[in-house]
Amino acid sequence: MSQLQEKLGPAVIQALIVCVVRFFTIPWSIWKGAALRLAERRQAAGNPDDASSKSEFPVFDWIRAAWDGLIFLSWFVGAVVAVITLFGVMFRVGFFSGIGSAIGVVVYFYFAVILMSFFKESLILLLAIAMNVEKLANKSAAQAPAAVAAPEPSQQTP
Repeated sequence: MSQLQEKLGPAVIQALIVCVVRFFTIPWSIWKGAALRLAERRQAAGNPDDASSKSEFPVFDWIRAAWDGLIFLSWFVGAVVAVITLFGVMFRVGFFSGIGSAIGVVVYFYFAVILMSFFKESLILLLAIAMNVEKLANKSAAQAPAAVAAPEPSQQTP
């Protein structure tokens, strides 16, 4: 029981950090990661040894890059939508309603990257499973004829 009491304080603090603080910082981490991956991809595109151009699964690579592009552009689109919302609501309803609506749009687009990243990860997980199953099926199909062609040791003559 005393061991539980010792660990209770740090566990509560860690739970608050993971559930509260991380919830507000994870959109930035996701957006920054997408920006860095896109920048690396752009630098690698000029390189003749670009692995994505030689990939066996070009559609899979395109889907990953396209989702990163959507995540990266979402905040810029959100800023434009927030400005349009600010002026649209401000001139129809009032100044404070316009500001409130614009803040709501900014908050929505800030946290929307979490959902976008979740969909990207889910889709990539499903595609990766399908690709691995296909690779395993191709390996087992390629190895099966070789095993049939080799004679068994009991059938060989000395």
